Amino acid sequence: MKKVSIEHVDNYRIDEVKDTLIRAMISLGNEADNPFGSFIHPGDTVFIKPNWVASRWRKSCPHKDTLYCVITHPAVIEATADLVALALKGDGKMIIGDNPSIDADFEELMEFTGIRRLTEKYDIPTEIVDLRPLVCDDLANYGKKDLMKKQMGDPNGTVKVNLGKDSLLYGIDPSRFRGVFDEREDTMASHTGETQLYTYAKSLYDADVYISIPKMKTHQKVGATLNLKGLVGSISDKNQLVHWQIGYPESGGDEYPSRTAWEQGQQAKVKHRGAWPGNDTIWRMVVDLYNGMLKKERRYFSIVDGIIAGEGQGPFCPTAKYANTLIAGDDLLAVDCVTARYMGLDPYKIKYLGHFLNSDLMDLNDLSVSENGRVSESFFDSNTPYKGFLVPEQWREILIKP
Repeated sequence: MKKVSIEHVDNYRIDEVKDTLIRAMISLGNEADNPFGSFIHPGDTVFIKPNWVASRWRKSCPHKDTLYCVITHPAVIEATADLVALALKGDGKMIIGDNPSIDADFEELMEFTGIRRLTEKYDIPTEIVDLRPLVCDDLANYGKKDLMKKQMGDPNGTVKVNLGKDSLLYGIDPSRFRGVFDEREDTMASHTGETQLYTYAKSLYDADVYISIPKMKTHQKVGATLNLKGLVGSISDKNQLVHWQIGYPESGGDEYPSRTAWEQGQQAKVKHRGAWPGNDTIWRMVVDLYNGMLKKERRYFSIVDGIIAGEGQGPFCPTAKYANTLIAGDDLLAVDCVTARYMGLDPYKIKYLGHFLNSDLMDLNDLSVSENGRVSESFFDSNTPYKGFLVPEQWREILIKP
């Protein structure tokens, strides 16, 4: 039986966050004196992936709250890193990194979070890496591949994974596929026939242990972004990430819900392409990313940062939701299902989660959920109230209805 622990904490003071994380680990059956010792061993390479999607609020956001309803708070990263270093016992390596949105300013992010000081804190080599090989230094150039700035990306290189017929994009005509850039040739070539290719950052993919620290947050294209959707940040070649099919249903696309919406979108200054539940493409990409990770054996852990969460127009323009919660477990999919339900969302109606639940690859009855150290006997009961997150208007159907 897979275990997931929910613990409440109402602030980001490092001692409180760390104590809360240790309580969660004890609820999961781990030892208090070395909470990560059951899955991290001396000599391991451990990759910690926070959600670093942005370094500032986008100008198009209608409001600007604390940025920590958008990105993982450094206190959660540091508390996690402290316990990783303890488990490694001076032998091993820790890498903290992400492939943020292509327009994020990594140096600004480092200065804002102050996270670089962790490279000097521990008795093991500790690196912080920006996994992006291409960066957009002017949002006006977004989508124009030839106007991107090149940089190193993952210093350890990349790993190519071809899912072939196992991909949920297999069998779909790629002629309408759209990735990050307007230039779609690479996107289509990566997803044609039995070539269903994803290029992962090698530092992340080859690590012995992968620790995901997503933000608890809604998302206008998939409903919620947690561990599985966060795997977008594992991919070096972002143009392989199919976000939608251009057009509208009558034309064979799912970029917009109707021709009228598509025509309006062509004129809009801020476009919301693919941002509706009828997008039948992006959730398939999310499933592919998770299945691509499962092609290689490694140990996993997740800590969802929901102390200050994000509701409404995520991932870039949410409103702060003070959920005062950390959620932890060693199965990314299980943690996502529990977190979605805790947010007040029906995991069956979030398509990438529903895929696994409807395929019997995940059974909610096989999950043991504890809250503040006490096992819940009816966690997924529709009459059990939790946090009641606001979602974008078009996503209201994913809300739990008692």
